[in-house]
Amino acid sequence: MQETILVIADKNYSLWPLAPWLCMKKVGMPFEEKLIRFGQSDTREKMLEYAPTGRVPALVHNGFKVWDSLAICEYVSDLFPSEKLWPSDVSMRAQARTFAAEMHATGGAFPGAPRHIIYSLDTNVRRRTERIDPSGQVLESVNYLVGRWQTLLDQYGGSCGFLFNHFTIADAMSAHLVNRFVTYNIKLPDDIKNYCENMRNFFPMAEWVRGAESEDWTLPSAEIDVSKL
Repeated sequence: MQETILVIADKNYSLWPLAPWLCMKKVGMPFEEKLIRFGQSDTREKMLEYAPTGRVPALVHNGFKVWDSLAICEYVSDLFPSEKLWPSDVSMRAQARTFAAEMHATGGAFPGAPRHIIYSLDTNVRRRTERIDPSGQVLESVNYLVGRWQTLLDQYGGSCGFLFNHFTIADAMSAHLVNRFVTYNIKLPDDIKNYCENMRNFFPMAEWVRGAESEDWTLPSAEIDVSKL
């Protein structure tokens, strides 16, 4: 019997497990979800059972392990080529891969900024705050990402409302930022607000959000003081 396990952490606080989870749900790949909670005395020990990094996500597919978010997305795309997790057009596919790799490398921070800058808007899917008006490098990162989204939507988007018309890995790799902008009520231009709403209504994303909202525990270290943003 084939076995597929996707190892994740708390849906409310997880960043990178979201991308492969969305892709696997989108293509209809059956899998068992293994959730390892953050902040426990044995969290790293349990994660090391699935990946040498001691981090998530990790995919176990018939005994074969992949433990990087973008690599898992690529692997799922290779298993389900008809689902077109990358655009079919070669130039569009190159642009989608460029954006996905950029998100993977920076988390959404503008080029040259410390990687931790964008994480000032920490992942907390179920939280809702008063509108946060970021400043400094956080604001630069938000504006940079908004500009990148706008360029891709203008050049390659279509009636389906995703960056390359249909859902691709490019959307998956920046989905965590969509959630953060909702959490902190970040002011966005109308076209990007519409994009974020479309992503939040995308059935796998909506399922993830429901899962995050149903988690009845908190991670104190992730409940940041928004007054300092």
